[in-house]
Amino acid sequence: MIKIGDFAKICNVSTQTLRYYDTEGILKADVIDQSSGYRFYLPDAVEKYKQILFYKDLGFTLEDIKLLQSSSDDAVRKKLEERKSALEGDVRFLKLQIQKIEDAFKSDKARVSLPDVFRLPFVDDPDVLGKWELCGELLDEANLTSVVPIDSARAFHKELSFLPGGAFVWNYCWTKGVVYWMPSKYNFAIPNEYRIIDQEDERYMILEFMSDACIENGVDVTILLYRQIDNLSYTDRQIRPHVDKTDLPLVEDEAVLGDWKVVDFVPEVDAFCPDVQYTKDIGGYIVAMHFHQRGICTRMINARSGLKPWTLRYTKGTLLNDAEMVAEAYQIKRINSRDFLFVQHKSGDYTYGGRAPYWYVFERKEN
Repeated sequence: MIKIGDFAKICNVSTQTLRYYDTEGILKADVIDQSSGYRFYLPDAVEKYKQILFYKDLGFTLEDIKLLQSSSDDAVRKKLEERKSALEGDVRFLKLQIQKIEDAFKSDKARVSLPDVFRLPFVDDPDVLGKWELCGELLDEANLTSVVPIDSARAFHKELSFLPGGAFVWNYCWTKGVVYWMPSKYNFAIPNEYRIIDQEDERYMILEFMSDACIENGVDVTILLYRQIDNLSYTDRQIRPHVDKTDLPLVEDEAVLGDWKVVDFVPEVDAFCPDVQYTKDIGGYIVAMHFHQRGICTRMINARSGLKPWTLRYTKGTLLNDAEMVAEAYQIKRINSRDFLFVQHKSGDYTYGGRAPYWYVFERKEN
């Protein structure tokens, strides 16, 4: 569950507006604490809020939106068609709104995306550039000596790198005063406010970290303290501590040629059992692979816009990803008369975090 204050930050809206929407029945809180009156929201309420913005941008009143929320798909389509006809009277001024309606008819699925937390332009902050190391949890923001060790499960990254222009690093980016964290389990970015303090020739950052527990259970943010290591302008390549040699010569591998479909995702090869699923929801990212002659393979990625091919090189026993600077080992094992392909998955957890890679498990697709 998300507290109303945290939900307001994610959606870039005031708590007063959220309370008004609750009162009007436009966006009801999922839970209201009877003793305190605090409102709490489930993560999917983010999408509901974006739908309200979608309708408001098209000129619908709150009363109209309330009716649309309870209308059938055909009735909503009819209302949008009527609005489109009205907008066509001034194409130059209303071109954006007309396109929104056209886009709404392209799919029978959800017609809105999740909130765009990057509405505000990038604001530079030269003081934050460079590397920062985690000191621990800060118990009193007014007293930097109140820092205590923190469990890694509750902390953000042990080291943060702020690149020029707010560029992406691993799963976060920044603008002045805010670090946006994009965990893979959610379809929205989480804003984490920061402020900088100079004390005794050292520069510190106080970061209000909104963890998974804040989103799912409504606990308070964790106040983290970081110390600046340097103030250099790094490139992404320079701050990845774990990169691999990818300029390996081609060695053909006839055994791996053909199509493979994903069946599991395991921490190590020996953890795989054909009769027991280790990872329940395995269709979230890589769904299939095809190995061609001449050291070329194609991964099918489950992107938000649908399945997308991603072409990589390979040499016998290793996938070569020049863009991500990783070499991912693979091996084939025959188990119970079935061929299984094990492929390392070296994501940002490996290149930035130094964590041991998991293995995707594929089974050969028979023609």
